[in-house]
Amino acid sequence: MKAALAMEEPTSTELLLIACELAVKVESRPERRDGTDAAIYASSGPTLARRIRAGAEFSASCNDAPIASDLGPAPFCWDVSLRAGAARRTNYRVWLRESRGQLQAIWLDRRQARALRDRLPHDQRKKKPWGPL
Repeated sequence: MKAALAMEEPTSTELLLIACELAVKVESRPERRDGTDAAIYASSGPTLARRIRAGAEFSASCNDAPIASDLGPAPFCWDVSLRAGAARRTNYRVWLRESRGQLQAIWLDRRQARALRDRLPHDQRKKKPWGPL
């Protein structure tokens, strides 16, 4: 069972949602018509995750190598460009302590916990010892 789950790769969207959950800091930068950032506002991971789940058009990239600590609050960041409906594009920067590889490990652990929970009889399925699913 573990081998079958290990062969599956998480999508970039799934990893981004985990990154939003574990974010140390999220910066929101609404984009002007000329393409520059208007200002930097504080946002939250749940807010960004909610917009992604709602079907907003987005593109995301992450750094694989840690960034020097004086440039941000955490060593890794995701840059997300998002457009919800007819609204103007907003650029987000999600700072977190976990690398892309660590996010993949978290995804795999959750996937294995869900598979184990699904194999149990219905009356024995409980959220706790399995952790968040």
